[in-house]
Amino acid sequence: MVTGAPGAGKSTVIPELLRLRSGQLVVMDMDELLDDDGRVLGIEITDTSAAANWPAYNALWLRITELVRRSGTPMLLLSPLVPQELPEGRWLHLDCPDAVRRRRLAARGWSEEQITEALEDAAEMRKLVPRSVPGNGTPEESARLILAWVNE
Repeated sequence: MVTGAPGAGKSTVIPELLRLRSGQLVVMDMDELLDDDGRVLGIEITDTSAAANWPAYNALWLRITELVRRSGTPMLLLSPLVPQELPEGRWLHLDCPDAVRRRRLAARGWSEEQITEALEDAAEMRKLVPRSVPGNGTPEESARLILAWVNE
């Protein structure tokens, strides 16, 4: 599991992880099941108003990871979750300085309230998943660090 608050670079690093991986490694991002409007199976899942649906969405991903791992293929899942929400596997935190995160999220058109919430999420993740790699370099640099951790 590679976690990171919004703006850490999780989605951006995926193409590099796929390009650089050696052997069989399934790489997925929790956002890949979502439609462009943040829905899965017609349910808005990305807004805090959908918090009641988050445990079911997490359980769906837990099942997906179990199915992939059952094949004997290692899997790397990138998500905004913390170990308490999906207590499986080893955890790594993709992180970046708050100023970088703020700039990235502002470029996405996020409101100040949303950015503040993402910064708070990042602070909490730093406590819950202390092992981290920087997400403020190039995507290739981050991918290489993540893959080195995977191969430990």
